[in-house]
Amino acid sequence: IMGVMHPATDLAAGEKERGTLETLFTTPATRMQILFAKFLVVVSSGLASAVVTMGSLYIGVRLIDKGAGEINKVVETLLEPMTILAVLCLLIPVTVFFAAITLAISVYAKSFKEAQSFLGPLIMVSILPLVASFAPGLELSAKTALIPILNVSLSMKAIIGGTAEVGHLAIVYGSLAVFALFGLFMCSRMF
Repeated sequence: IMGVMHPATDLAAGEKERGTLETLFTTPATRMQILFAKFLVVVSSGLASAVVTMGSLYIGVRLIDKGAGEINKVVETLLEPMTILAVLCLLIPVTVFFAAITLAISVYAKSFKEAQSFLGPLIMVSILPLVASFAPGLELSAKTALIPILNVSLSMKAIIGGTAEVGHLAIVYGSLAVFALFGLFMCSRMF
């Protein structure tokens, strides 16, 4: 969410405040083309943030002393190519969802500061399902696969633990795609 929040805020509320959004509407591009371009920038920023984070983790672990013991084994499991690919595939629809939601909120806001104050609670709301995923006994199931953010956290736990079921992951990807499309629809309505 942090990778998409700042570009979304600047590309909508920031441009309103600077008076450049109105100038942009005078170009021959349609409103939907302008929205889609802004949306792609926000998504690209979010994905770049995720890739840099994963890359930093990978490099950091490679530089750690190999005698770190049990923790190093767990991190090595996390850094297997298929695990990284599965985690990055989970982050794509989540990034699209958060990009659409943050851009919609930013379009609604009248100023940069107002957009930031609207987006602050969104961070807290998105943290709650992550915290819930640490509850003992809570695992990825058909029901939990439908709850946004919680499904991603539980999916990552299942992938890393080697207990991920293809059916549950399909539900997670499907529900995330639906939420991402809903977020994009909301953003287009706000724009």
